[in-house]
Amino acid sequence: MNPKRTRFPRRAFLRAAGTLGVGLPFLEGMPERSAFAAGETPRFAFFVCCSCGVVQSGGRRDPERFWPGADGPLTTASMQADAAERCTGILADHASRLLIVRGVNYPHRSSGCGHAQGLVQCLTSSAPSGTNNTSTSSGVSVDTVIAQQLNPQGVDPLTLYSGLKGGYINEKLSFSAAGQVRAAEGNPYNVYQRLVGLVPPDSGGSGGTGGTGGMADLLALRRNSVNDLIKDELDSLRTRPELSVADRDRLDQHFTAIRDMENTMMGMGLECSDDGLDVEAIEAMNSGQAFRQNGKAEDVSKLQMELVALAFACNATRVATLQVGDGTDATRYTIDGQMLERFHYISHRIMSDGSSGTAIPDAVNQHAKIDRLRMETLKFMLDKWAQYSTPNGPLLDNAFALWTTHVAEGPSHSFSNLPIIIAGSAGGYLKQGEYVNAGNVGNNKLHNTLLTAVGCTNNGAPYENFGGSGLDGGQIDAMIA
Repeated sequence: MNPKRTRFPRRAFLRAAGTLGVGLPFLEGMPERSAFAAGETPRFAFFVCCSCGVVQSGGRRDPERFWPGADGPLTTASMQADAAERCTGILADHASRLLIVRGVNYPHRSSGCGHAQGLVQCLTSSAPSGTNNTSTSSGVSVDTVIAQQLNPQGVDPLTLYSGLKGGYINEKLSFSAAGQVRAAEGNPYNVYQRLVGLVPPDSGGSGGTGGTGGMADLLALRRNSVNDLIKDELDSLRTRPELSVADRDRLDQHFTAIRDMENTMMGMGLECSDDGLDVEAIEAMNSGQAFRQNGKAEDVSKLQMELVALAFACNATRVATLQVGDGTDATRYTIDGQMLERFHYISHRIMSDGSSGTAIPDAVNQHAKIDRLRMETLKFMLDKWAQYSTPNGPLLDNAFALWTTHVAEGPSHSFSNLPIIIAGSAGGYLKQGEYVNAGNVGNNKLHNTLLTAVGCTNNGAPYENFGGSGLDGGQIDAMIA
């Protein structure tokens, strides 16, 4: 592993109320106040892993509802033509920034619970140890490598979660070392407080269990924003002659995003209040109850994705992960006014977490509708990311976001032909606007490619052997621009 670390510039903060620090976005007119050093070429990486696979033609002979209709260029028109049948068509507005990759598999076969062992391999490519819900990783995850090389000393990946945790297979996505899973924070209110400086960045760490009862709660009770605490400083900054119109637009977008997230979180908290009381809403946010309601996984995912964009825009970290749903995802989605059965049941097509049970009528179409809902969430993220700037242009051009699932499709728990969507080129390294075939390779080669794309090296050389010995080395040539 390359011991060299990227040196971050001094963080730029607005100070108010004695302890508050709100990170600023990139400002070309005031580089000394920017979160980025002059001449810096930042690269960012975001990994999203959802549960229970997608509807694709595979071992169970399901209809094709995921992959684009033909290999080759992706255009808005071609994806719109697919949209009625194939959920990836929902991303048509961002066709020019997408790389959809088929032919990627987990390199190690399942020897127990496919859900747990798929999660374990998703970002590690290493052989799972243990069986069923005891499965764990025999190596580090790719986000750990990126954090070690691109983040300042001691800054871990931003590790997030959305959805229910049933207690059988919870988070198994990010590993700091073999067998050491990194706790994932499922409460966006905790993440928000740390990012905007209402609590120390290391307060509670990932997986915190509640808020502080402090400044954030007082602001929420008064229906104020953190922006209100720094109004004078913000107004003064906006009038600085060094700032361009684009800089002022960046500031407005940045602080509007903060306010919108605050409103969304309070709204979700109020849904947990019998009498519509703010105190109950704040308690629900601090406890995380507001974000663990059945059917809210996509709303929480959107909040977490916005928080990742905020963290990247403020240069607080270069890498983040989001696990959506546990291994046996019990989320009950409401679609077209109908509350569906547990998603895990639907993915099995039967009323069971196992291999036998009463058939669920129309389960394939229900699963396909959930896939479409998940693509709407991904599109929401891409819409947001397209608005954020870095020193070298939009965040989407200087980052990548990988979307996948921990098994390829539900009924068989297949580890072959994983759904892989990559948005963003990581500064031009990755192809854009293409649907490509990786050639039936292990996802270690996917991670070799992505590590190299963001500037990570293995002792100064491009990554060739992520995931350990015994795997085919190299990168996926079809992904490289």
